[in-house]
Amino acid sequence: MPSDRTSTDSSAPGDSSILGDRSDSSDERVATVGTDGTSECPPNCGEPTGADCSASQASADAGLAVAGEAVPGPANAYQSSSAEEAGASAAPSKFAKAFSFAQTVGFAFGIVALQMGQGILLARLLGPVGRGEYATTVLYVQMLLYIGLFGGVEVICRYAADRTVETIKLRRAAMWLGLTTGVVTTGLVVLCNVIALPDEKAYLMSLGCLCAFSVIGQHVMLIMTAVDRGAGDFSKYNVRRFVSAAAFPALLLVAALVTDVTLNLACVLFVIASAISMAACVFGLPKLATGESEPPVKRLLKESRPYGVSMLATDLFERLDLLLVMWLVPLLTQGFYAAMVPVVYPLTVIPNTLGIYLFNTAADRSKRLRTSDVHRILGGSIAIQTVSTIVFIILIGPLVKLVYGEEFAPAIVFAWWLAPVSAIKGILQGLDSYVKGRGKPLAPIRCRIVASVVMLGLTAAFVGSYGAIAIAVAALVGQVICLVWLSAIVYADVREQNAVAE
Repeated sequence: MPSDRTSTDSSAPGDSSILGDRSDSSDERVATVGTDGTSECPPNCGEPTGADCSASQASADAGLAVAGEAVPGPANAYQSSSAEEAGASAAPSKFAKAFSFAQTVGFAFGIVALQMGQGILLARLLGPVGRGEYATTVLYVQMLLYIGLFGGVEVICRYAADRTVETIKLRRAAMWLGLTTGVVTTGLVVLCNVIALPDEKAYLMSLGCLCAFSVIGQHVMLIMTAVDRGAGDFSKYNVRRFVSAAAFPALLLVAALVTDVTLNLACVLFVIASAISMAACVFGLPKLATGESEPPVKRLLKESRPYGVSMLATDLFERLDLLLVMWLVPLLTQGFYAAMVPVVYPLTVIPNTLGIYLFNTAADRSKRLRTSDVHRILGGSIAIQTVSTIVFIILIGPLVKLVYGEEFAPAIVFAWWLAPVSAIKGILQGLDSYVKGRGKPLAPIRCRIVASVVMLGLTAAFVGSYGAIAIAVAALVGQVICLVWLSAIVYADVREQNAVAE
């Protein structure tokens, strides 16, 4: 199911092993597999193998399972094997690593293309108002999808990377974990649709409740593909996530060829696509219901809590503009805004790929960045994103009119504002990868809280005069705050490492 955050993917797709002893305070330590407290990452956990253990659409998870909307999620990367395994087998060649990484990134860009095609189909088939209605029906699926995973992707990914559990048993455990978190999150989405829709959009409650059932399939898919990612089995991983990403746009296209696609039909197809995503992951798994699974779901939920707390703050911030748009603007404007979200998503993909290397560098004790490295990485990322954003803004107007049609011309202004938001978001996902690789997944939470408060304040002050544009501008200001704050966290950490080393 294409997104997104969004995977992050992400996702994208869109994610980490944590070094408990690298945190400066106890609240930044996280439980790791097989423990109730903290533990160290294996010495070679930072090897840059190119794997991505993300709960969202990062570069390697772009486009997975966010309610038919391209909304990238937070990203970070992780791949490890035990020290014993490292000694027992030869390390992959540089060519093999490069090919595996290039293949995964290639699939990510392919999924981005699917997302954009899906966005075009939805806009063309439903029109601006219908697009706004659809955005409303899937909003709480978007808001709660990755939060509801409760860190399950990360903990499963780590078990797979450590190879401490038989793969078949781990896949069954991942399935049961996905079903558990999926059912709970589905209930929360239903509740939100019942009690938290604006009065003028309350007639969409039943369709919102229907879309809620897509969460189960998406959770199973996201958590089960974490087994493939953690184990470095990219062939299966790429095929499964591509099937998941292609299911909904393919169903929409077929439906458009044989009948008129209504909002009701789009929502039904969305839920069916989720079931296809789940089927692609459980296919071939023997003894689904009766086979032994390991570790127990209860233990997995306990170990995933720190990741879940980090995801809560990040995902709420990333989706806040969509929530504000749903509550504060009419359906027509919401349709324009929602139609432009998948259009700007490609701006996150390039810096997302950098997150894989940043995470592995941060997690590897044999390596450390210097301040000059951060200057180069951050400066290069900002330069690339700036140029990409300028080119995007120049070209997007004519392209929207050509592809979406003249009736979506008023949406172009939202693309102009959302482009820098998406560009900065991609850089933040890379910086997040570094911070989590350093064993500090909770460090960025404060900046997300402050940025959210600023967003709410700016929206309250200016939405009456500028409408949804005020929300887009507030989102941009929030991203800038996070960029400055998170950059400062990275610089401080690098200086601390170098001071200790010297």
